Amino acid sequence: MKEMLLKYAQLSFMIASALLVMPLSLSAEPFKMVYNSDWPPFSVGTGNSVDGILPDLLQHLLANRMGIEATHKGYPWKRAQHSVKSGKLDALVTVPTSQRLEWSKSSESIVYLVEMRAVVKRGSKADQALSANPDAAALNDFKVCEILGNGWGLNFMKTNSIRYNTASDTSRCLDMISKGRMDVTIGSIAVSSQKIREMELDDELRILPNTYGSMAFTLLVSKKTPEADEFLKRFDDLIAQMKADGSLSKLIADLRSKQR
Repeated sequence: MKEMLLKYAQLSFMIASALLVMPLSLSAEPFKMVYNSDWPPFSVGTGNSVDGILPDLLQHLLANRMGIEATHKGYPWKRAQHSVKSGKLDALVTVPTSQRLEWSKSSESIVYLVEMRAVVKRGSKADQALSANPDAAALNDFKVCEILGNGWGLNFMKTNSIRYNTASDTSRCLDMISKGRMDVTIGSIAVSSQKIREMELDDELRILPNTYGSMAFTLLVSKKTPEADEFLKRFDDLIAQMKADGSLSKLIADLRSKQR
């Protein structure tokens, strides 16, 4: 009789434990990431078809390293930010401006550093002069092409009192430089490299080695996401570990090469 009661008690405990766990497992939702749908090679594609360096990087960090199921969506940038602000989606990777921090919490760690460098026509006066003297002030000796709406670029030009002309996008600037109508543009290494390859301008244009600045991207989690603080603590611990052992820089290098 005692043996039967003991078995019954053990069975009851197992069932109760299962009932406690099951609702948590079944109700747990994936962590919902969102990206700019038109910023190759960092992120490109709408809805669930988004691809690029950032979706691949976050999928590895969240799923492979943290064991968290994640979904990834691509939206126009304004909508992407609003979806995190409203709490519909959980997080995005971008610069933690004061305005964005009104509706999100930022990781302490930098997830991705976007370096900004000059692109010139090979063998041009701008190529020779800026290779010898990469100071920002030297840019005023040339026709500078800046992307319309590029916040970092416009701030850089204003801070350094640089005269510039605007173009609708990176491709337009590169096209004008290749044709001698502009001399130089400054932009992300990854974006410039991809556009140069796509436009088949590798023999005509080159990216100079000097870095004029950078944009530090962190993970911004909606303030409406449950347990955001606990999640960010785990995320920051992971990034610190991966930076210490060199695995983060290797991963990013591999993802960059994948886009080539």
